[in-house]
Amino acid sequence: MITTTNRLRGEVMHSVRILTTVGLVGLAAGCAYRGGTPDNSLAPGAQWTATIVPTTVSAIHGTITFIRTDPQTQTRAIFALSDGTANSVLPWHVHYGVCGNDKLIVGAPANYPPLMIDASGQLRAVAQLPVELTTKATYVVHLHASATEVKKVIACAVLIPQSGDARVAGAMR
Repeated sequence: MITTTNRLRGEVMHSVRILTTVGLVGLAAGCAYRGGTPDNSLAPGAQWTATIVPTTVSAIHGTITFIRTDPQTQTRAIFALSDGTANSVLPWHVHYGVCGNDKLIVGAPANYPPLMIDASGQLRAVAQLPVELTTKATYVVHLHASATEVKKVIACAVLIPQSGDARVAGAMR
């Protein structure tokens, strides 16, 4: 009888260990997978705005609004710029960092179509970019002088999330 009780107790303990292990694995998997938008990403429809102001090298000014689209890896850029050089073509990129201390380009440079300023110095355009912006980084947008003068930045502006989470450390004036 002692043998049967010990065997039964051993089987119960083994079952408890298996159930505990399965429960812990399930709990860990639930914590590791969180459906929806990660905390550091903007939800679809969320916005960032960059305000371009005239500088000593260019009179161009206006706004560029970045809107998160679906899928998360896509962002729409809406341009409303004025007083640019008539009929010019401007390369542009979003960079990590702040104006004057910018870092790498977000995504590949080829992801950014050139901006075509019209005969009146205006630009009203939309571009769909295969880049993802998150709240864990600070970004700036650069407008470059031309395709042959990409190192010359004629305007720089910080991207401000719609939530007002401003990681602003100086806009180029």
